[in-house]
Amino acid sequence: MRVLVTGSEGSLMQWTIKHLVEAGHDVVGVDNHARYDDYEHTRVVDRDDYEFEKADLTDLDRTTELLDGVDGVINAAAMIYGVKGFHEYPATILSNDLTVHRNVLEAAVEQDVERVAYISSSMVYERTDPPHYEDDVEDSPVPSTDYGLSKVVGERYSRAFQREHGIDYTIWRPFNVITPYEKAEDEPGMSHVFADFIRKILVEKQNPMEIFGDGEQVRCFTWIDEVAGAIAAQSFADATENEAYNLANAEPVTMKELARRIFAIGKERGIVDGDDLDFEHVPIYDDDVKKRVPAVEKAEEDFDWDPEMKLDDSLSVCIDHSVDEA
Repeated sequence: MRVLVTGSEGSLMQWTIKHLVEAGHDVVGVDNHARYDDYEHTRVVDRDDYEFEKADLTDLDRTTELLDGVDGVINAAAMIYGVKGFHEYPATILSNDLTVHRNVLEAAVEQDVERVAYISSSMVYERTDPPHYEDDVEDSPVPSTDYGLSKVVGERYSRAFQREHGIDYTIWRPFNVITPYEKAEDEPGMSHVFADFIRKILVEKQNPMEIFGDGEQVRCFTWIDEVAGAIAAQSFADATENEAYNLANAEPVTMKELARRIFAIGKERGIVDGDDLDFEHVPIYDDDVKKRVPAVEKAEEDFDWDPEMKLDDSLSVCIDHSVDEA
């Protein structure tokens, strides 16, 4: 199968391409390097193992060219940030991400592509109470952030194109993917929280550590390779046709507890000293989600997906990688 993967140089799609290549698929990766000029820090698959095109998918003609001869698409192209980035670049996120997904779907119609898998987000559940079931999105309030809104509308695009043009879809909603290759940025909140915390605690040696809000926000972190394996194996499977799935390790943890676990692992490795980690609380956005915990039964029932990597094990791998890179 010839698969086009957008956002190919980001962490999640790098791991996904690795699985696609190992399964014998012919992969074309597309990325515009919007966030970084050098993506080598995310690389887990040799560039020689797949074709690569640097392209701007907001250009419909170029997008249509790229889909020529493609059997299926995994669309992960998006402006990805942490909580602060969502609030600093709302127009860029909303305009860019929806334009890209619309163009991919329009091009799929033109080139007779059978299915477009869409990488959505747990942010579609911003204003629903946990546990979050896949069907909750249909009747839930509109997300507060424009990133969350972009994902809800992207999902609706997928469904609308299926009804009107027969382009099948699979929608993936990953929950807080954790990867050893994400680098925290200088400004807190621009990267994902686990990367920010590793930098603050183990590199900057903050104690007390700055934390947004009261630190009682609850999230579930899922190991990147398990998410990628599901996306690669199931995006074009019969069982997932025109369905949406949470991809998550349902192991809830508060942000304070996440920080304390990083501190404890760092202490075991002799990176930090002290008995306890203290916190300095800084203001958080009013729309910050307090608790996001998924229901995970659907993926297990439909294609036997049950993630095994626990949070502490994921953090250990990330911390060891950060130490090696220091």
